[in-house]
Amino acid sequence: MAPSEALMALHDRHERFSSLAEFLPLLPQRLQEGRLLVGAADVIRSLGIIEPLTGRHIPPKEIRISPPNFRESILAEGCLSRNRASLKIMESLFGSLEAVSNQRIYLAEAITGFAIWMRRYMPQLTQSEYLTGADAFQDGEIPHQDLSALSYADHSFDLVLCNELFEHISNLPLALGEVKRVLRPAGRLIATFPMAFGQEASIQKARIVGNSGEVEFIGEPDFHGDPIRPEHGSLVFQIPGWDILAMAHSAGFSHVVMHLITSWKQGVLGGDLAGVLVLEAQS
Repeated sequence: MAPSEALMALHDRHERFSSLAEFLPLLPQRLQEGRLLVGAADVIRSLGIIEPLTGRHIPPKEIRISPPNFRESILAEGCLSRNRASLKIMESLFGSLEAVSNQRIYLAEAITGFAIWMRRYMPQLTQSEYLTGADAFQDGEIPHQDLSALSYADHSFDLVLCNELFEHISNLPLALGEVKRVLRPAGRLIATFPMAFGQEASIQKARIVGNSGEVEFIGEPDFHGDPIRPEHGSLVFQIPGWDILAMAHSAGFSHVVMHLITSWKQGVLGGDLAGVLVLEAQS
């Protein structure tokens, strides 16, 4: 049976927003479309997906879908839905896999399925993990980097990719400034993170008090899964709102936009929203 007209609207859609004011009028409809996610996932189960950048058809038998949060699911070739959203942004910016592979790229992760995918296709790739407190990874095989104090020289990269990191950084404006510093002129930051997409202000969960490094919790402590420290998880300091665009501008980025990618064709579906939000900032 062919997809319904409503499902066809989620076939392959790319929207761009420069502010909450631009996004709010569409928010009720985008939330309502979230009800179509199960049907969209069923289409993927029937047809498979077309992987962004490579154009490879991945058949249904090679895809693992775990509802209800499709943003963190639709696993294929090591990539999740939100990873393919970032690949689609790369595709829209650079045009082809070959063009992206010619970029000097920094990816702030090294042991995930997406990191393995990137190593397969990107010869000028630099990767790292935040290894403080991770005894099992102190053998030197994986480089340690703190996004708030990167060791790289100014203007080292054409592209910086940050997946699900910004919520775990105690001083997000400082980290954005560091990313801007290591990017070449006109370089790009592409980032995904859980977002308070219906409001301007970030939701503060914890903060560092004074110079002691002591953490003060605001409400109940919140931890997300962490492959480096699976026994502890990774502390959430904030859930960014639309104010992250202003933070990026203040860090020196000249162009900042939030993309909303929705595409069952390419295996990009969301959780509450039908699609996945991706931050793009140009140096």
